[in-house]
Amino acid sequence: MPELDHLIFASPDLSEGVRIIDLLSAQKAVPGGPHVNFGTKNYLLTFNDQTYFEIIGIDPDQEKPVRPRPFGIDSMSGPALVGYAIHPTENETLEDVVALMKEAKFNPGQISEMSRVKPEGETISWRLTIGGDSGAASNGAFPFAIDWGGKPSPAVSLPSMGSLVSLTVSNPDVEVLASVDALNVGVLTVEGPVGLRASVAIGDRVVEIS
Repeated sequence: MPELDHLIFASPDLSEGVRIIDLLSAQKAVPGGPHVNFGTKNYLLTFNDQTYFEIIGIDPDQEKPVRPRPFGIDSMSGPALVGYAIHPTENETLEDVVALMKEAKFNPGQISEMSRVKPEGETISWRLTIGGDSGAASNGAFPFAIDWGGKPSPAVSLPSMGSLVSLTVSNPDVEVLASVDALNVGVLTVEGPVGLRASVAIGDRVVEIS
């Protein structure tokens, strides 16, 4: 069964998103790199060696992309937790996860390839699902799937922001919640206003990020 790969905290003003998470975590997020042709770049922290936290926003050094930036960043009024990704586990492929997502009755979109150059010059690449019902199309309720091609996850080399206690999907549509539950990736579901909420243990306190 797939597992959580990372959470996505988006901000139209990337520096503001980074500032908020740095203050909450008392840890300094590190730059990940630009997403060329997507008009974004990111900063990263980690929970463990398999699951990390991504802060993504508009990259002022790139021209405005032809397509809308991911996660609805162009129309956001402020920073928010907007999505999450899952990855295959041992003996699974990305295609296996896509099949599971379809069985859970939502459209994962198409498998595409992406890469970015880290600040130190290393290029990392991955495959992921793009489009369909994931991300902004489902208000963050449905994940996208990502595969690092057998290489270590970025999570292994990042500063820790604490431990992820829980990730909760809130949605008024019980069929949406049933689809999320069918993935069995440890995400909590509750009926209510649309939203995502992460509870993170940082030292002796638990902070809520939504």
